[in-house]
Amino acid sequence: MRFSEFPFLRYASFFILGIVVYPIFGKVLGSAFLAVSLASFLIYLLLVFINGYQKRFRFKVFLPLFAYVQLVLAGYFFIYQKDIRNHPDNLVNASKEIKAYLATVISHDEPKSNSIANRVNVKKVFDGSVWDEMEGEVLIYHRSKEGLSSGDLILVSGSPQQIKGPTNPFEFDYRKFMLNQQISHQHFIGDRFEKLGNLAENPVETFFIHVRSEILAGLDSLIYDSNANQIAKAILLGQKKNLDKEVSEAYVTAGAMHILAVSGLHVGIVYGFFFLFIKPYRLKVRKRVVYLSVIILLIWGYALLTGMSPSVMRAATMFSLMALAQMKSRNPSIFNAIALSAVILLLYDPFLIYAVGFQLSYLALTGILVIQPFLVKLWSPTNKVVDYIWQITTVSFAAQIATFPISAYYFHVFPTYFAVANLVAIPGAFLMMAFGVPLMLLIKVPYVSLALAWATEKLIITVNAMIFWFQELPGSRISDIYLSPAFIWVYWVVLAVFILLWIFPGRKLAFTFLALLGLVGLFRLVSAFLPYQKNEILFYTAGDGFAVDYQIGTMLYWYDQASRQDISYKVLPNRNASLAKSRFPLLAFDSNGRVEIPFPGKTESLIIQKNFVHLPEGMDDFSMFKWEENKWNILSKTDSIPFGDHSYKIIINQP
Repeated sequence: MRFSEFPFLRYASFFILGIVVYPIFGKVLGSAFLAVSLASFLIYLLLVFINGYQKRFRFKVFLPLFAYVQLVLAGYFFIYQKDIRNHPDNLVNASKEIKAYLATVISHDEPKSNSIANRVNVKKVFDGSVWDEMEGEVLIYHRSKEGLSSGDLILVSGSPQQIKGPTNPFEFDYRKFMLNQQISHQHFIGDRFEKLGNLAENPVETFFIHVRSEILAGLDSLIYDSNANQIAKAILLGQKKNLDKEVSEAYVTAGAMHILAVSGLHVGIVYGFFFLFIKPYRLKVRKRVVYLSVIILLIWGYALLTGMSPSVMRAATMFSLMALAQMKSRNPSIFNAIALSAVILLLYDPFLIYAVGFQLSYLALTGILVIQPFLVKLWSPTNKVVDYIWQITTVSFAAQIATFPISAYYFHVFPTYFAVANLVAIPGAFLMMAFGVPLMLLIKVPYVSLALAWATEKLIITVNAMIFWFQELPGSRISDIYLSPAFIWVYWVVLAVFILLWIFPGRKLAFTFLALLGLVGLFRLVSAFLPYQKNEILFYTAGDGFAVDYQIGTMLYWYDQASRQDISYKVLPNRNASLAKSRFPLLAFDSNGRVEIPFPGKTESLIIQKNFVHLPEGMDDFSMFKWEENKWNILSKTDSIPFGDHSYKIIINQP
C-alpha cells in the first residue's frame, strides 16, 4: 500500500490544504489572490504547451508542482468565496444603522431557558429612511406564544448585534464558531416582530423539518422516561441540543458520546436494512441502478431529516459513492472514496473543515481503517463471542488513538473506560436503531408504534443504566486536560511514522521514529528543568461574577466568586493552560460588597469594590494588559481596574 496508489487522496490533500491555510493567509493575500492564481495558472499552461510542442515530457518537478499549486489555490478560492466577510452586501459588513429588517425563518423553534431561539435569513434592512437589499443570517431569541416555523416571513424592529468574542484567554470562541457557520449576528427580539406571511423558499428542507417535528412530537407522546426520550431524539434524529447536562456528562465520561451523533453507524444500519431483502448484485444492471438510486435518495432523506450534521453528511456521501460503485459492480479504494467524499462536502461548504464533528468523523474513520487491522492481528480468538468482543474493542482503540488529541483539545477530558463502555454502547446503539427506525416510519400507526416505542424505551433505559454505572466507577475520566496545537501535530507526525514503520519495516523509518521520540523526550526534559519565570495577576470576568489568579513560577493561587458553570467555561481553560504544577485557593474577606484578598508574600491586599479592582499598595513596577479581540493589548498603568466585559493581566516586574 503506497500513497501513489490513491491518486484522488493525494489531489484532495492539496485541495484541503488550500482551505486549511485560508485563516493564515486570508488577510495577507486579499485582492492579490487573483493575481497569484492567474500567474500560477499561466505558468502551468506554458509548461504544458512546451511539453506538447516538443512532444517530450520535461519539467518533471515544476509541472506537478504547479498542478498542486492549482489545487491549493482552488481550495483557497472556494472558502474565500464562501466567507461572508468577503461579501459587501452581507450583514457583517453593514455600515448604516439598522432600525428594522425583513427576514424569513429557516428553522423551527428551539426552546431555551428564558426564550425561544430561531434562525432567520435577512432580506432587506431599514435605516429609517429607505429599505436596502441585504443578506445574512441572524440568530434570534423571541417570546412569542404562537411560535415561528420554517418559511415564515417576519418584520423585526430593532438592530441585530454582532456576536461578541471571548472575554477571557482560552475561552471558547462562540463568535468564531458561529462565523464558521456563516452567522455573525444575534438579536433578542422578545415580541418586537410581526409575522407577515409564509414563503416556500426551500420546500424540500421545510418538508423534512416538518416531518422531523412530527416525529419528535410522536416520541414525546410515546416515550415517557425523560432520559430515554432525550436519547431517542439524539440517536434517531441527531437532536442533542436539549440533552440534560447529567445525561451528556455520563455519555462523555463513558466515551460513548459518538453514538448520539448520527454518523456512519446510523446511516450504515439504514443502508444495510435494504440489503436484507434484495441483494443488488443479483439484479440486472437497469434494475440495480434504479434500486440503488432509491437507496441513495432515502439515505439523503434521512440525512435531511436529522439536520445534515457534518458526520451524517460524511456518512451519506460515503454510502452514496459505494452505491454508485455497486451500480457497475465495482469495488473502489475506500481511501479514494473518503477523499472524494471530503472534497464533495467541502465544495458544498468549505467551512465544514473547522467543524468538530467533521474532524472527529473523518479522523475516527481513518483510524478504524488504518489502525484497526493492525490491532486485530495481535490476537485471533477462536471463540466467536470473544472474537466479536475483540473486534469491537480494537475498533474503539483505533478510533480513540486517531481522535484523542482533537477530542482532548476541544473537550478537555479523556474517558478511562471507553473500551469497556463501547462493548455496551455500540451493540446498544444498533438495537436502538433497529427498533427506532421502524418506529419513526410507523409513528402514526396505532398499537404498532406503541409496541415499538415500548421496546425502544426499555432498550435505552438499559443502556443508560450501564452508561451511568460506568460514570460512577472510580477514575472514570481524566479532566482538565490541556493540549497545545503543537502537541497535536507532533502526536500525529509520530503516529504516522509509527504506522509507516509497521507497514514498511526499515532502518530509515526506524531511525526517524527514534529521532522523533528523542526530540520529544529532550524537549520535555529541558522544559522540566528550566526555571519557569512567571509573576502575574489575572482578573477574569465570569458572567455575573469574577475570578482572580496569582501565579508565581509554577505555583498558582486562585479565588473564584462566580457560578460553577461560568468558572468551568470561562476560567478553567486558561487556568489549565497556565502550566502551573501546584494550585492553592486564596482566602478572601467579604464585607458589605468589599472583597479583600491577601496575596502570599505581599503585605497589602488586593481590594475589589464597586466594580473596580484596586491593586496592592507598593506595587509600582508592573505592566498592564487588557484581553480584547483574542489578544493581550497593553494599557497605561493605573492602580485601579474597571471590572466589565474584559479580563486584565498584571505582569509584575519586581520580585
